[in-house]
Amino acid sequence: MNSLVSYLLLVGLLRNLVAPLRCYECDLIGNKSANSCFDPLDTDHDDVRITECENSLYSCIKAKTIFKDGDVFFQRKCQKVKIKNSCKLLHINETTYSLTVELCSCQHDLCNAGEHSPALAHELILWIFFLWVILKTK
Repeated sequence: MNSLVSYLLLVGLLRNLVAPLRCYECDLIGNKSANSCFDPLDTDHDDVRITECENSLYSCIKAKTIFKDGDVFFQRKCQKVKIKNSCKLLHINETTYSLTVELCSCQHDLCNAGEHSPALAHELILWIFFLWVILKTK
């Protein structure tokens, strides 16, 4: 039984290393009445697609931009980013425009759906379970 659990866990980990990362992809400018790409993400909407990232250098991202006039822009896609498995809040104040951007990235399938990407918690739980299985078999 323990070897079966270890085998299934190893297969799951290898699948994450070999298979391309899949992310939700959409973008929308407007107000919250047109909510296919807004939080919470409507994954059944025609404008929301699932794409495969090109390679392991890419992450799933979700960017939420709030302009000074109140317009909101959401974008979700595969993209190369410097921040991995975290969120960053950016404030840009210029004379012609002012905006706030929340950029979140994560690296497991379809992780850019939620209001906040729980990537770190997901990976931590997976590794704790993996260690528990190893220690339990000894």
